[in-house]
Amino acid sequence: MAQPDAILRWYNDETFFSLCSRQHQFLGHLDTSSTLKWLFGSPRCSTTHDLPSNLCSLDSRMTACWGDATSIILEHTILPLLIPFQSRDRIDNAVLAMQSPSIGSIKYSLGLVTGRFGAEHPLKACTSCMREDRLTCGAAYWHLSHQYPGVVLCPVHELLLKECIVNRQWSGRFKWILPSEELFESDSPPYPSDAAKNALKKMSEAILDLVHDGKSRCFDPDSVSNVYKDALDLLGASFEIRERTANSFAEYASLIQPYPPYTSLPTTPSKASAFISQMTRKVRGRCHPLKHLVLITWLFDRLNMFIDQYDARSKAGLLTKFSNAAFAKNNLQPTTSEMNTLVARRPKKLKPQLRVAILENLIKGEAKDKICSKFRVSISTVNRLLSSDRLVKTSRQEKQLRKNLRTYRAQWNSVIKENSQMSTKELRSRTPNLYAWLYRNDRDWLLARNSELPCGRLGNYSSIDWDKRDIELQNLILSTMHRAYGEYDQLRISKTALFSLVPSLSRLLEKRTHYPKTRLLIRELLQRTG
Repeated sequence: MAQPDAILRWYNDETFFSLCSRQHQFLGHLDTSSTLKWLFGSPRCSTTHDLPSNLCSLDSRMTACWGDATSIILEHTILPLLIPFQSRDRIDNAVLAMQSPSIGSIKYSLGLVTGRFGAEHPLKACTSCMREDRLTCGAAYWHLSHQYPGVVLCPVHELLLKECIVNRQWSGRFKWILPSEELFESDSPPYPSDAAKNALKKMSEAILDLVHDGKSRCFDPDSVSNVYKDALDLLGASFEIRERTANSFAEYASLIQPYPPYTSLPTTPSKASAFISQMTRKVRGRCHPLKHLVLITWLFDRLNMFIDQYDARSKAGLLTKFSNAAFAKNNLQPTTSEMNTLVARRPKKLKPQLRVAILENLIKGEAKDKICSKFRVSISTVNRLLSSDRLVKTSRQEKQLRKNLRTYRAQWNSVIKENSQMSTKELRSRTPNLYAWLYRNDRDWLLARNSELPCGRLGNYSSIDWDKRDIELQNLILSTMHRAYGEYDQLRISKTALFSLVPSLSRLLEKRTHYPKTRLLIRELLQRTG
């Protein structure tokens, strides 16, 4: 009778993919499908290294040693980083997707595809950790703390993490692998300056703190944006202070922008202002957690400071809600019959000639205070008389509205003329009362007038110079090849080698209608190999 296969145990801070890769080597399997069958019962099922799927199909021997599907997801994958800023429904759907045969559109639903930080999460390792693992454990393995998106420095040794060239979008089929020096990219970013290193360390600490808290809570998006607004309001609300704030954030983002996955962060004041505006307005879609953490580490320095402010605001909101409910309960409005009993109304009469004279003045649109002094009546008498005659009241309202429309339109046109380069949002912040009146009473005219203004929002594809981006990507490929190989006129290079030199290529070339010149260059380079 054949002996059952031995099942390995978890190492400290190990990913699920790493344990499966160690098991693959221990079993001596020659192909990936053999280990897939051993794990899940079928060689045709699929999984990935970052967000593995099919975990409910794990053999019962594995779950007895490694834990159930939920514990594996929350303790040995990167999902806990991606869910704290999501709704409870999305979190439950993500966990369910990882338990199912396919993760489906989980990366899109969590905001990874559209977040500009990349939905591909390459395997990463620290060379010092690898040496220590071989001495203490007998083999190097993939540390979970290294795999979280945004962790660029090893939390222990503070060295730049190396990115693996296997299991990438451009590297071929899925493989079970463990860290090894020959699997890493030869070209790595320059070692960061002291300021950049401190910023990257701060981001890594915030990421690991969020992972710890993300397993037990999720943040309400509206409350999060309000906490950001409160913190920014403390810095000041004037136009000059807002400019300094944008400059400060652009400088902070510039420190970490050279290091993937932060390459899309804003490095100019105008783009920084747009980024802050996006994070503080009403939430309209999914948002990558790194967007939140970049803003949090800049505004609050540490995640726990943000959480304290969030909890305090949430608690204050609940107290206000309960106090308002108690006040409404204890101060019930009296009924109509009670009001009639409590207040004895005294009838008043106006002589017909006086009544007609007041109504004529009201129709002409004369001010109420002038009518009061002219006919020696109280303002309540004028109001009561106006309310009793619907035609007079309607005529007066229409005249007053036309007068106000002329006045407020002229004022808004004047504001636009004085600040012709400002967007609608910036003008609205300068004259909120004027904008509110026009929005309530003359919305069609206001929106038509505002459509002629600068939008003030960056990031729309319509404003992107794709030809310029195409040329820049071409130059990036050529300069990288020159730096790596020197003269490359007769160089033969494989697709894997080319994409490992420029890791962002696979993401940039996903849209087939963009970068035609770059695609032509790549075809020419690869044809030499063929």
